[in-house]
Amino acid sequence: MTTRGFTTWALALLTMLVCVPELAAQQKKVFIDQDIGGATGTDNQSLMMLLQAPGIDVVGISIVAGDGQVKASTQWTLRMLELTGYGHVPVAQGAKFPLINSREETALWEAMYGEFGYKGAWNPSRYHDPDDVPVLPPGSPTIKATPQHAVNFMIDTIRKYPGEVILWCGGPLTNVALALQLEPDLPKLVKELVLMGAGFNVDKGGNHRINGRREFNWWWDPEAVRMVMSAPWKKITITPVDISVKTTLSEEMRAAIARSDSPTAQYFTKYSRAGAGGGGYMWDEIAAAAVIDPSIITAQEERQVNIDINHGAGYGQTIFLEKTVKAPSWMWKISNVQVDLDKDKFYKLYVDLMTRPSRKP
Repeated sequence: MTTRGFTTWALALLTMLVCVPELAAQQKKVFIDQDIGGATGTDNQSLMMLLQAPGIDVVGISIVAGDGQVKASTQWTLRMLELTGYGHVPVAQGAKFPLINSREETALWEAMYGEFGYKGAWNPSRYHDPDDVPVLPPGSPTIKATPQHAVNFMIDTIRKYPGEVILWCGGPLTNVALALQLEPDLPKLVKELVLMGAGFNVDKGGNHRINGRREFNWWWDPEAVRMVMSAPWKKITITPVDISVKTTLSEEMRAAIARSDSPTAQYFTKYSRAGAGGGGYMWDEIAAAAVIDPSIITAQEERQVNIDINHGAGYGQTIFLEKTVKAPSWMWKISNVQVDLDKDKFYKLYVDLMTRPSRKP
């Protein structure tokens, strides 16, 4: 090797040694609480985006019932992680049912006020006993979830990194509500609470026809939402239905992902449901992307946000007030509500993350 070549090599090595610790120091620690409805979907894709992002350190994943039954959802998650190269990330199984809402009460509500368009794990076409795990097309996972319940796992993991962890929630908030009962200081330990949920001023995207204020994640367990949204978090950020319905997962994006040979891209392409491309709103993906690159959000508003828990026509609907209204502080907290985004930048980030090679443990 020539002197010039050695010098170039040494400088490159020095740069790498300096930059790697710096990159690690800049990583955002994220704990994911998610419901998983199958092999692919908004739940899975948001999870994969966070795992693929160089600036994110996923410190743990907890699974909750919602889009799917929690036992089956945990198995789906483990298998997806295994096939995409992230089997080392710890996963814990959480709440099987909402705190109060139920399949039976939902049927009673529908008899009085009209049928829901989407009920997650309670949809007749996908319903199965919560303790059953249907055959998984990708095969059963060979890795196991942690034996610890998701609620305890969430608390213990966040306690390891006080003030550092973003608690990112893409599903119903049952696990978080239960964690608050066991650890009332959880809001003090969490850096930021990020939620995909709620609906404000939109006539689509909700699970009850034209009513966008009844958004699925929050409707599934309204009492859990009330507990979580009334807690004194340092910062709350919400990705609502209003911004999700501005996006679509196009066939062009699917095709771009399919051209990649990365494990994540190939998993997504192989197990996406036939005919599921084009026209699908991107829900949790926006909430993930905004943590990875906050600049994709071009407008947000501060609002006081909570949920209707009266068991009548409004059960499970988002309720909100302007920031300036002097409302009881025990219930009403300020949230940063995302209202617009740079769609082109978001789409590019999404495709880039979905086509990257899997990150090393």
